[in-house]
Amino acid sequence: MRSPSCYAAFPFRTTVLVTLITTTLAGCQTVNNVGDTVGRTTLGCIGGSLLGAGVGALLGGEKGAVKGAAIGLAAGCVAGYAWDEHEKALRQLAQEENMRIEIEHVYAQQGEELKAKREAAESAKEEPQAVGMVAQVADEAMFDVGSAELTAAGQRQLEKLADIFSAGRTKNGNQNSPLLVIGHTDSTGAAEFNQQLSEQRAKRVVQILATKGIPAESLYYQGAGEGRPVASNDTDAGRAANRRVELVELQDDTVLAKRIAAEEQNPRYIQHGVARDVADTSAAVTAREQTAVPKKPAKKTTTTSSGDQTTASTSSAAKSNTGTTAQSKATQSQTTQNMVAQSSARSTATQIDFGGQPDDGHWELASSFKPDYSSGFGLISSAVANEAPLSSCSQDAPRVIGQVKNLAGKPVEAHKTTDYLPGMNGKVWAAKVNGHVVYINPVAVLKDGGQLAQQPQVAITKNYDKGQRKITGKYQAVATTYKGKDNILMRVFIDNKEAPVQCMDILLPYGGTQAQQGALYYEKATSDYVADYSPRNTSI
Repeated sequence: MRSPSCYAAFPFRTTVLVTLITTTLAGCQTVNNVGDTVGRTTLGCIGGSLLGAGVGALLGGEKGAVKGAAIGLAAGCVAGYAWDEHEKALRQLAQEENMRIEIEHVYAQQGEELKAKREAAESAKEEPQAVGMVAQVADEAMFDVGSAELTAAGQRQLEKLADIFSAGRTKNGNQNSPLLVIGHTDSTGAAEFNQQLSEQRAKRVVQILATKGIPAESLYYQGAGEGRPVASNDTDAGRAANRRVELVELQDDTVLAKRIAAEEQNPRYIQHGVARDVADTSAAVTAREQTAVPKKPAKKTTTTSSGDQTTASTSSAAKSNTGTTAQSKATQSQTTQNMVAQSSARSTATQIDFGGQPDDGHWELASSFKPDYSSGFGLISSAVANEAPLSSCSQDAPRVIGQVKNLAGKPVEAHKTTDYLPGMNGKVWAAKVNGHVVYINPVAVLKDGGQLAQQPQVAITKNYDKGQRKITGKYQAVATTYKGKDNILMRVFIDNKEAPVQCMDILLPYGGTQAQQGALYYEKATSDYVADYSPRNTSI
């Protein structure tokens, strides 16, 4: 058995190494400029050696740390060099073709210790080890209106883009690393049409990538439609920013699975709602398929023009297979389809007075929910989230996101996890609201990232305080969770226009049996109202 002094000596030496590297990088100007001044290669080498040293120390003490640092140094240098070369080539392409290309990087994050180091590194203007790169390419006039057919300019631009990725992968020996292409639109028109169009466009891009020698087994594509906006759809500039093709090149399939799962819950995308209203049917949809008037709360959806087609607002896209059960995904797909297709306001015959206040559009939970933009699942992104205030579920709608597919039909490996957060292992949660009881069944939240394991139902016992004990209404719901720094936002939409509840926002703790806060949105007469709703686990 080693003496305590053996344990004390090595951490001291490791700390000296980290301090020296921190001091060296602290001389760089800004976080964004570190990559320009030092280069991703240097950062990858440093990050790789640090991670390798840490693993080596756990396995073999000081000698293991030295060996681990050497191995990590080699791996980190290769990864850093690959992203460095790609970024330089993409910048040159953007200048040549007058394209808008924004670069993000994906970094590894491992546990609380590395999180603390990362926070210290941020203050010293360092960056952790890169495990992937994201290129957001504005589609501009890349595709024909309302079509997945490329324009002449689009064909030329994508050919050059594909050449860059193919050459870089061959040069760095990472030909088999996964490359995911995601299509995005703005929120004009029918959500279903937007999702399908974005998927077709993403597939067209990966087909071009395949012609440059990138293996089909390594090429993935997804249609996110309007579901992941990075800007407001209320302006021409915002809609233009949302119309984009996203290329995500990652270190390996494990990181790919984590990235897919993390993006499903990234609160970055709920800064801008996707609710729509009858106003979408107006002639404000102009020459470009994605130009329209701002959308309003999703009480009514309709047949809307999208480019050169007219499509009913129905949805059948399933969520990507990244951890939820097949039954949960199938249920969510069907209920999303039903919800987006609702065609009239909720019936006054089924309305219930939950004793709330008129909904003035202000989200009362904003002060208690601080989004965690690390993306979860051990990944962080260099993308800077907007400072736009989050809005309530009444200003939002279920996101219609397609599955991640592989060009060669290779299954997408899910980020599997089975452990639940304490108190959230599939039990019924409920709370009394103005004499009525509203149940959520089940609340099943996974420990790894706070992802839902199963889609819930919402049930109501009307007039509970007057002796009613039977369920008076049961409705399928579509729910999504979003990571916060101190809690999890569970956003629940009700799949029935006859339901007395429109949607619910609930702040869940990271383990526990009582919601921290919550809000229930409903209609009273012809107005929108909101009431407090903080359910608890009924099995205790």
